[in-house]
Amino acid sequence: MKSLTANDRPAAELLGPDPVIQTEEDLDKALNELSFLNAFDQSVNATCTRYIEKLKQESEQRKYILIDDQDLVTIESRRELLNERVNEYCKANRSSLMEGKKKTKSFPHGSVSFKDQPAKVEYRSGLKEADSLTLLDKLMQSSLVEQITAWLMSICVFGKNKEARLLSEVVELKPKLSVSKIKKAFEEKRLTADHLKQLGLKYSKGKEQLTIKPAEYKPG
Repeated sequence: MKSLTANDRPAAELLGPDPVIQTEEDLDKALNELSFLNAFDQSVNATCTRYIEKLKQESEQRKYILIDDQDLVTIESRRELLNERVNEYCKANRSSLMEGKKKTKSFPHGSVSFKDQPAKVEYRSGLKEADSLTLLDKLMQSSLVEQITAWLMSICVFGKNKEARLLSEVVELKPKLSVSKIKKAFEEKRLTADHLKQLGLKYSKGKEQLTIKPAEYKPG
């Protein structure tokens, strides 16, 4: 597509500064200008995108650092390596890093924290709530969810003049899986891991997670 500029506007064939449409010819002129404006807008956006992509490529080529004046590594690989080593050290030396009930250790250039991540029930990879509800229907060998949905959709309310209106016209009505209740039932041993698996769910135990937070860098 040719790059357009404001000078490409076919001024001689268009309406004036205060457009007045009185004839079909005027209407076509307005459509012609709208066509140009759309094309001009797309052209400017396309040019902007090309510049951005070029800048990104140039920036990526600069994302390297030299280690010991000989090893050239990417910012990302160096960051991953440092995070990995910090993680290993902190976990191996947790007791000496964190005194008493402290969860955070501050340093001149940042901090590390151990935070408790609560246990949770979550969908297995690739599954969503709708999939779990479908599995529930299959387990029950019935269309219970569909029946509940149909029942909800049939509920009527009355307007000011007593005219019937479906509640579903003003309120979103649909069954919703209660993950929190499922989690509670699992922890109370009323549901098993196999039950959860049949619903496309899994239980993840609570765990302690390390957070590495470097301070904002201030050039010396």
